[in-house]
Amino acid sequence: MDLGKVLAITSKDMKEVFSSVSIYGPMIGVPSFFALILPILTYYVAIYAGPTLAEKLASIAVTSTSAVSMSGLLFINFFSVNVLGPIFMTMPILTASVIAADSFAGEKERKTSEALLATPVSSSELLLGKVLASFIPTTLLTVFVFAIYGTVINTIVYGTFQVYILPTLPWIMMLMASPFLAIATIGLVVLISAHVRGTKEAQQISTILVLPILIIPFISVLGIADLSVTFFTALIAVLFVIDLVIMYISAKTFRKEGIL
Repeated sequence: MDLGKVLAITSKDMKEVFSSVSIYGPMIGVPSFFALILPILTYYVAIYAGPTLAEKLASIAVTSTSAVSMSGLLFINFFSVNVLGPIFMTMPILTASVIAADSFAGEKERKTSEALLATPVSSSELLLGKVLASFIPTTLLTVFVFAIYGTVINTIVYGTFQVYILPTLPWIMMLMASPFLAIATIGLVVLISAHVRGTKEAQQISTILVLPILIIPFISVLGIADLSVTFFTALIAVLFVIDLVIMYISAKTFRKEGIL
């Protein structure tokens, strides 16, 4: 395998992604919006509704100003990790599906697949190059969104409670799980890209992975599972196995002629 050819394909695809505002606009804008707005909403909900909700969640009696403050802090801590954390875990899935769909199925829409097939690259080099073109920006954007959210929520919380609540170990584990979610998404897009006509159909694959992730906040709130380090370690282990299976099948079935 020629690493130079792989990197050339990666560079080409990344340039195409960031040359189209219809692709990178929502990909960057929506996560950034949530990273800035959700901390503010979380803070105000915690201040005005936190004591009542925290009392229900933690069975604590709110009888003084200090208790109210503590209840608000408990709510922010719980909500930012157990509810918003899993929501942010959908970012690598959605982002990877958009980039990978454009990278694979998008070749058909742009009528560039014939020229791509004429280049002296093997199927494995083409596959790896396109996978990296989706994986690298997805991972960087996910880290960026997590960092922005953590910075904003810490700044707001410190102004009121004089403490920093992020990062926690579960929060870091969520971030560590994100690349595995991205790889699974990219692998699934590869599997279906040869059987669809365009990017819209290929992007729909993201719903397969988004829906299970959105269940996580509910199992936490309902007390079915504790979103601890152990939970996310098990999740990452399961995702690792899934990634190996999906990418193995993708590598075995992918042929560059399939993107015609």
